[in-house]
Amino acid sequence: MEIHQLELLDILVEQKSFKKAARQCFVSTSTLARQISAMELELGFPLFERSAYGISLTEQGEIFFRETRGTVKSYEKAVQSARRAQSRQQLVRIGTYPYIKKHITHACDHLRRQYPDVLFSFTPTRFTDSCTCLLNHKTDLILLGETQEANDEIFCLPIFMAYNIVIVSENHPFADRGSMNAEVLNGQTILMPKERTTNKNMKKMRKLFHLRCPDSEMVDYQHPDQADAMCLTNNALISSISLLNVDEGFRQIRITDAPMVEIGLMCRKEDREFLEPVMRCCREYFISSFDPGRAEIAAMP
Repeated sequence: MEIHQLELLDILVEQKSFKKAARQCFVSTSTLARQISAMELELGFPLFERSAYGISLTEQGEIFFRETRGTVKSYEKAVQSARRAQSRQQLVRIGTYPYIKKHITHACDHLRRQYPDVLFSFTPTRFTDSCTCLLNHKTDLILLGETQEANDEIFCLPIFMAYNIVIVSENHPFADRGSMNAEVLNGQTILMPKERTTNKNMKKMRKLFHLRCPDSEMVDYQHPDQADAMCLTNNALISSISLLNVDEGFRQIRITDAPMVEIGLMCRKEDREFLEPVMRCCREYFISSFDPGRAEIAAMP
């Protein structure tokens, strides 16, 4: 049995869905199903029970998963430690999102000047999978993430309390507005992330729209890049959380009565001693480019 199969098992148990796990692993559902079937054939017992309500571990699968769940983390940590020992430079893998990579790149340029012995690399990450990537040792540091999503294994350093905004194309009738109440969005087409996300703030936003904008139409999207394309094509609104400038051709409008969200830096607690000075240096960089029109500086922990 190979380590990547245990990684797939770990994600499948977490997601409780072949479709969701396959999406996170960037493979097809059929490919994931074949991998699990191959594991079950090798082990000689079924790992999952399948029903119309989803999947769940069998009794044998539960025992196997419990005994092997730490193997993947130990493997990733061992690989990282060996790579660091091979080089004088310490490697820090930073989770990035395509739509804000340029801002993170600028932050890393600042960090390189302060920490010349640290090698920073970029790992493509979905915004909603930030904490999962940290805990699975896929990344070491998240420069911009929602700190509410963290758990007891993750250390967070807040930067901003970001306003909720609506992103519109420049030719949209609302483009000249600086701010608006949620009620104004009633009757509009609003593009929002899929409900599957654990984003607590977005769930609050959904409730707010349902309560105050019962006649608005919500269209789910998988990725902000997709939403940007839909905005240009359909001239539709996009509900989004942002504290950075969007690409040219868009305007940002603050929603005055929507809940704010805390944005910060995150790493595993086991790496805090090494990474906290780096994180504080990065926090100073982001605050230096602080825009009070889009956010408020969060309280220091």
